[in-house]
Amino acid sequence: MMMARDNRIDSLKGLLIILVVLGHVITTLDNNNIINHAVMGVIYVFHMPLFILISGYLTKSPAQQTPREMWRGVKSIFITLVVFHLLSSILSSTASTLAWAVACTDPSTPEPTEAWTSYFGAHCFKALKNFPYGILWYLMSLIYWRVMLYYTPQSLLKRPALYLVIAIVVSLLCGLTHLGKLLSLQRTLNFYLFFLLGYYYRQGALNSRWWHANILHGATAVVLLPLIFVLYPHCGNVMNGADHYDLVGLPQKALILTCSVAMSLLVFNLVRDFKWLRPVGRDSLFYYLYHFYLISIILETLVMIFHWPTTLPFILLYTAAVMGVLALMTKVPLFWWLMRPSFGSRAKDSKG
Repeated sequence: MMMARDNRIDSLKGLLIILVVLGHVITTLDNNNIINHAVMGVIYVFHMPLFILISGYLTKSPAQQTPREMWRGVKSIFITLVVFHLLSSILSSTASTLAWAVACTDPSTPEPTEAWTSYFGAHCFKALKNFPYGILWYLMSLIYWRVMLYYTPQSLLKRPALYLVIAIVVSLLCGLTHLGKLLSLQRTLNFYLFFLLGYYYRQGALNSRWWHANILHGATAVVLLPLIFVLYPHCGNVMNGADHYDLVGLPQKALILTCSVAMSLLVFNLVRDFKWLRPVGRDSLFYYLYHFYLISIILETLVMIFHWPTTLPFILLYTAAVMGVLALMTKVPLFWWLMRPSFGSRAKDSKG
């Protein structure tokens, strides 16, 4: 029997998707503006950690699913990942080639069409090698997290305190490696803590009083946020989850990890059910997969051509416009089909 949807969780996912879009609008258009940078920093402390926490919260326990059911879900995610990796590679290469062609003013090129073709081919090949492409790291990591959780020995899975401590240590130390963005391995290790937090809370294995200690979480965030952004101006490298840092960066990483947990739990507890956010939350994967194309290919091009301003009020306006276009796109069956290509049934059941 299917469980009823939790409207509050849908509202929370809707809010987080808006913040994801806002963060990517800022990073794409102007993250040097001091106000934009501050807003982006606060968003990045918790928006993906909390999104991952919710992913763990919504994941069934190994006892609630068979291996076949678990692998069927993994296969579904992987198909979506591959389709959008190919799509992203082609669109990115096309956009880059057009930009290069417009900028190229060298009249000595004898066969510009051939040159454009060569540029496109080289760029596309490079993009295809960088698997998974861009924001698709989340889907790759989601596959890892679900498989890791399912095949965790019961002796460890039934000891949440120990498992969470291991996840904390791994999160702190994974940045000392040079894995980078390779197959999303470093981000998987970096954020697994949040996936486990969501999973264990849904299973009732965490102290509820600590989870809902909003004053504690709020005070932690108030204290740590200024420390992170004032004392550590290059915190983005540690917050990214895929960048290398040395032993000197461990205290910074510990501060960010603590602040991310506190902010994530604070927002999780404070957000209530808002009817207007529910549709966005229910279609959160749709918004997540398509928003970056609108920002990086269309919005960025328009801002460059027409020299539109990039101060925060306009950033908010652009974010609203992107969300509006995405809402219209949800009415187009083709976009849903691309998320889960099939030739016998509708793909819109991939919502979520």
